[in-house]
Amino acid sequence: MKEDTAAGTGARGGLPEATRGSHSQWLLLAAVSLAWFLVLLDDTAVAIALPSLSRDLSLGLAGLEWVVNIYTLTFAVLTLWGGMLADRHGARPVFLTGLAIFVGLSLGAALSPTGSVLIGMRAGQGAGAALMGPAALALLCTSFAGPRRALALGVWSGVGATALAIGPLLGAMLTDAFGWRSIFFLNVPLGILMLIITRAVLPRRAQRTGRPGKMDIAGGITSGLGLSALIFGLTQANAYGWGSVALWGVMGLAVAGFTVFALIERRVSTPLLDRTLLRLPNVLTANLLGLASLAVMCSLFFFLSLYLQFATGFSPVRAGVALLPLSLLVAVVAPVAGWLVSRTGARILIGAGMTLTAAGLFTLAGINPGWGTQQLLPGLVIAGVGIGLATTPITTAAMGAVPAERTGIASGTLNASRMIGLSLGIAIMGAIVAAQWPGDLADSGVDPQAFTDGIAIGFQVNAAIALAAALLAAVAIRTPHR
Repeated sequence: MKEDTAAGTGARGGLPEATRGSHSQWLLLAAVSLAWFLVLLDDTAVAIALPSLSRDLSLGLAGLEWVVNIYTLTFAVLTLWGGMLADRHGARPVFLTGLAIFVGLSLGAALSPTGSVLIGMRAGQGAGAALMGPAALALLCTSFAGPRRALALGVWSGVGATALAIGPLLGAMLTDAFGWRSIFFLNVPLGILMLIITRAVLPRRAQRTGRPGKMDIAGGITSGLGLSALIFGLTQANAYGWGSVALWGVMGLAVAGFTVFALIERRVSTPLLDRTLLRLPNVLTANLLGLASLAVMCSLFFFLSLYLQFATGFSPVRAGVALLPLSLLVAVVAPVAGWLVSRTGARILIGAGMTLTAAGLFTLAGINPGWGTQQLLPGLVIAGVGIGLATTPITTAAMGAVPAERTGIASGTLNASRMIGLSLGIAIMGAIVAAQWPGDLADSGVDPQAFTDGIAIGFQVNAAIALAAALLAAVAIRTPHR
């Protein structure tokens, strides 16, 4: 297959000695996957600890929102820079630098004496994650070839999806047992272990894949401006109100930033995001699918967790346990999909996966305040299998035809698309729920029926998005020739 050939060439051209041995390859996969687990875990586990944070650091609702949102915002805005640096200076040094930043600022977050310090440390964590994410995916794409590459991407994708899914449960367990600071302390020993492993299994010299010419600073600044405004607008959409002048002013700034970015990329000799990258087979389509799939997945986890706690009275730990079938199935099925993708092609798996996800969401759309774990289980199982089937093939399709010297920026683009999807999915679902029940979770009791009605309508909308994604995959994803 073309993607296999590209992967094989990247492996020979990028990381020869360190990645020929199976032992080193799987150690690398373990370290990179664990790093990705911690990066995404810190995007979900903290949310469950917000009440404790509020009490300990005297943070109001706006401050608590920024504890969560600043991480997502910094991660999304800087991830293209991370990809650019990985292509220019090698994935290994960029990954190690990002991991060191992430670990150091995780320690700072755990020791934060005030809310403002914690928010600053969270921004730094997001910057480290933005370096790690594209470099980690580039390392896998240049270190594995053929079916092994697909399987490695499956493990990586399954680990990431699991982190998003079990983050609230793990966050609740750590907070109950050791306090909210333990969520950040966990990153320190595990991060140091990953630094040791990756330094051992990768060559010490920085492998430069060679993007000659000046760095596209102007493109990086304008893309960052556009992404900053877009992610900020989406995360604050329900607080501002979808009809507010402030929100659409921010969205207008995002459009202006992206417009200037596009004009700059047409004129510079070494653009940050070369348009020819988006013309490669499946790259643009897979980025759109990555956005849609994460929008659906994150809104499903987020709002089912809220439903279980606010409408049925589950504790955070019990709510996390109730959602385990969904997260475990994603974790198990994603590597299997990675193994299958080289045999069946990405189009079939993405189409089948998103169709099953839609079926699971339609099943869950029958939700009412009397539903508990037993009633949710069929929809969770169907959606879990569907999300697991689609996640890895989307990554494989996005990266399959990308040359080794551009895997960093391609990875950064995919990560940015997914972070936009995360923010967009929660914002749209939140608007639907708020239209049915406009109360404030922080200040008032929940009307279980109205709250659940909003979630049911949101699941129907998400099911339609999943079906549209399945249709897009069937029409636009190309199967490489063998």
